Amino acid sequence: MNLRRAWWLLPALWVVGCGPSVDEEVVDELTGEVLEAATTAYDMNRLLEDTDLTGGQGITPAQVQQFLALKGSYLAGYTDPAWNKTAAVLIVERSKAAGINPLYMLARIQTESSLITSGTSTNLAKATGCGCPDSAGCDTSYAGFGNQVDCSARKLRGYLTDLDAGRATVSGWKPNVTKSTSDPCSVKPANKATAALYTYTPWVGAYAIQCGRTTVGGSSLVAAKYNQFEGEYDWAPSTTACYSGTVDADVAQGGCVQSSSDGLWRQCLGGAFTDGTSAKPSTCTVSWPWCQSVTLGRAVPARTCVQSASNAQWQQCGVGGVWQAASTVPTTGSGPVGACYATYAL
Repeated sequence: MNLRRAWWLLPALWVVGCGPSVDEEVVDELTGEVLEAATTAYDMNRLLEDTDLTGGQGITPAQVQQFLALKGSYLAGYTDPAWNKTAAVLIVERSKAAGINPLYMLARIQTESSLITSGTSTNLAKATGCGCPDSAGCDTSYAGFGNQVDCSARKLRGYLTDLDAGRATVSGWKPNVTKSTSDPCSVKPANKATAALYTYTPWVGAYAIQCGRTTVGGSSLVAAKYNQFEGEYDWAPSTTACYSGTVDADVAQGGCVQSSSDGLWRQCLGGAFTDGTSAKPSTCTVSWPWCQSVTLGRAVPARTCVQSASNAQWQQCGVGGVWQAASTVPTTGSGPVGACYATYAL
């Protein structure tokens, strides 16, 4: 962590003298990051609530972008060349695609690589620690910021899917079943969130009240960062923007969308879309119409991805009805405006 020798405030659970002292510099054994001093500690059996991992579906890329800028993060100015998307868009898009809270993802990134507060690109290739087991090096197939976020969200969703079905996770974690962590500590997760966190990182670490190792941030640091970040920014959904399934994102006040379901136009006014009309409203501040495809010989909804017959290049239907280059479609199923609504290859 780059806030060295600093005490930071979190919602109080128990204030105790555990973890690194304020006068020490302690390097995390797992991540190599400098651990901050602990002023708040968490119950190792209940690190976060289930909704902390799956909520936050109203968080927007604009909010994450502003938060990264406020934290002085290198990610505030970063666009992943492999995905052709900004860090903020990737954090929100890939998290939501797996039904995971983007705020949790911010905490995970900070825990593993300090990139939320770091002004440098150090650890960018292993931003979430996904594919980086304690006993070996990182799997290069998961290298890169977008790949890391996508990998992390998918793995966590897999753990939660097992838990929702009443099964233990891949490494044997399950609510109300006692299991040993790598600290070692004997932990009995009180909920699915805690079981999932220990599946991802099987260490309690320095920020819990029981048995934590002081030279590892561990899963307790994820809880600490989640609560810190939650309290540092207003993550409440906008009361004026409207979420559009066609765009798969919030549309600002006055924006218009030609719906993928029925082809009708709807405008965002006062936080809600108007009834559909066949004609585009005249007062649109931004518009998402269908795009005319020469290759297909017809119009297709926003976010549709088409491989052009003229040059075999991939394009995606974007804002204003403009086709945008989308070279990542074959590998990610996404383009510059998000996941493809439909995909048409030659």
